[in-house]
Amino acid sequence: MAEKQTPSIAYIVSLCGIMSGLAIVLMFCLGMVPGFEYVSPAVAGVLIWVVRERLGVKYGMVSFAAVGLLIMLFTANYEASMMFIFLLGYYPIVRQYLMKIKPVVLRVLAKLALYAAAAISCYFVLIYLFGMAQLLEDMGEFGQYGQWVLLALGAGAFLLYDLFLGLFYPFYEKVLKPKISKRMK
Repeated sequence: MAEKQTPSIAYIVSLCGIMSGLAIVLMFCLGMVPGFEYVSPAVAGVLIWVVRERLGVKYGMVSFAAVGLLIMLFTANYEASMMFIFLLGYYPIVRQYLMKIKPVVLRVLAKLALYAAAAISCYFVLIYLFGMAQLLEDMGEFGQYGQWVLLALGAGAFLLYDLFLGLFYPFYEKVLKPKISKRMK
């Protein structure tokens, strides 16, 4: 059995640069399209996951940090940027650790707890640090319960994202990984 070769520095820099650049472009372009402000951070997170899958957690987290910093500087949609930074950017990286929780109910509860903490923290920062109080005012007739309804809807969307990540892994292993490996030798 052949030993696994450590990738060259050129491979590491090129893969991290390409995936991070694509993530930034997606956040920049899709963040301006109405309705895609939550899709763009999710897709950008998948691109960062590819770095983690090919190079390891360390490079995945470095790519996540680089993309997070750059999208805060260059994108106009702070809400999408904060959702990437607070949850959707690093979740594909840490998902592998959450999947090790054996009882399925506890695994789902841990994922939902992570989502709730990240979503509440994200909107706390948006409202109080960035002064976006209109987020609460936009609730209008929803009143005091609108926040909780949106949090529950977001939890449903987050579980769908988690399901997508679970279905994406076999596709990555069978289709994308051989193509990346063939091109990046």
